[in-house]
Amino acid sequence: MALMPESSLAQHSLSRRDDEQIKEASTPPNRMVGNQVVFRVKNVRRPPSKPAQRQNPQSAEPAFHPRKPHRKSRNGCSNCKKRRVKCDETKPGCRKCETYGISCDYSSLQLQAKPKSKSAIYFDDRLYPTHKIDSTTHSLAVAELADKINSALNIAPGPEDDIKNIALKPAHRDAVEALYHFINLASENSALTDTGRDVANGDMVRVAFQTPYLMHAILGMATSNLRRLLSWDPSYKVAESYHWQRAITLYQKELATPIGAHNMDGLMSTCMLMSVLSFSAEEYKPENSWLFSSDPKALNWLLLQSGLRYILRFTSPYLPQSIWYRVFTEGDDEKDIFDDHRPGPDGLHPGLAELCEIDETTTEETSPYHWPLRMLSPLLDLAPVKENFARTTSFMGRLLPDYTDLLQKKDPRAVLILGYWLAKKCQENHWWMHPRVHAECVAVCMFLENSSDPRILELLEYPAMHCGYLLKHVREQAVFEANIDLLGLF
Repeated sequence: MALMPESSLAQHSLSRRDDEQIKEASTPPNRMVGNQVVFRVKNVRRPPSKPAQRQNPQSAEPAFHPRKPHRKSRNGCSNCKKRRVKCDETKPGCRKCETYGISCDYSSLQLQAKPKSKSAIYFDDRLYPTHKIDSTTHSLAVAELADKINSALNIAPGPEDDIKNIALKPAHRDAVEALYHFINLASENSALTDTGRDVANGDMVRVAFQTPYLMHAILGMATSNLRRLLSWDPSYKVAESYHWQRAITLYQKELATPIGAHNMDGLMSTCMLMSVLSFSAEEYKPENSWLFSSDPKALNWLLLQSGLRYILRFTSPYLPQSIWYRVFTEGDDEKDIFDDHRPGPDGLHPGLAELCEIDETTTEETSPYHWPLRMLSPLLDLAPVKENFARTTSFMGRLLPDYTDLLQKKDPRAVLILGYWLAKKCQENHWWMHPRVHAECVAVCMFLENSSDPRILELLEYPAMHCGYLLKHVREQAVFEANIDLLGLF
């Protein structure tokens, strides 16, 4: 085989190199994909291939994989921000919160949309507006607030601290977070009037810094709500149990002391918050109702509501000095719903009055059904708005022992009267009350649907309609009519 001269080899090599340089010059160093610029970067980590395995330069085009354009979630809900996942920003509830079965909260977004002249304090991805301060001042302020909370809670161990071996004490920052959450929760509570909200997140909080059991009740209520919102975090359940245990223990000790102007605000505020605790039930089922239980304490969720009435008996001379006086006077009914003690059936629900055998001579002293019906009947016509929340809720705190004794015995007429009130409260939707109210209303329908009294079955349709329960005789009638229609086809 003839060899090529060296001059020819050199000329061929130069010609090939010039062709490659021209080809590289004609190829743009980068290219546009959509509105993004993709840069060509040589893969310096790839080992050089052997001459026998080298591919054709024209067919060895490098593959480029530009990053797909995407949009970040900047207006997501608080739960998705907490979990650090992308939120689809669907309102009123995003799909991820619906999947987990939790309440979707966009309150942080609303606070973030306020004027930029203010900054925010971050606690558990929730925003609480405040004046702009530097980080050092902020840290000192949080530490000082935590010390004040701890001082109010009397957290230092002592000989009478009988719960310290049962529950862990919350961290400083967790207590501050819970207090801020309570203030935010009270501000957004649709069940409170404007005056009630001002007292709940203002005067009551100031009283709590001097009243350990009230501070524990406030933090207990806040952690109860946080446990519902952030159910995957077990620390809130521990904090909730600890604060409520301490609140109940210290509250009972305070009740054993003289009651007067010096402690009436703390006692009344704690009593109202404990009413929330007795009602609060996240997954309450009708089968768990007191109607299907032999435990005498199963009805305590209702009996405890009369606690405020007993405190008011001792504090009535000092009531004008109370932080709650404006709220109580604001709730005074122009129609005197709770001051109507007329005898007879006038103004009562006709069907219930007939069932309870109330005639012209019947009084509160002669019939245990008369006073509950006298309170209940005008409440049934009230609209389910926040201005009427205090009136409809006061019903359970004004029940007398002779009627509650009938409830303990599961008297059908007494149970039906309570069922009407539960049906009325089913028209409202409050996170701490609705689960139990709805479940108890369904339980009333289940308990009375087997009654042999046709009057009870007819009156039972009102509670069943408002709690969405299909009564037994209605189901049987529907099946019977369906069978008649089916026979008519043949």
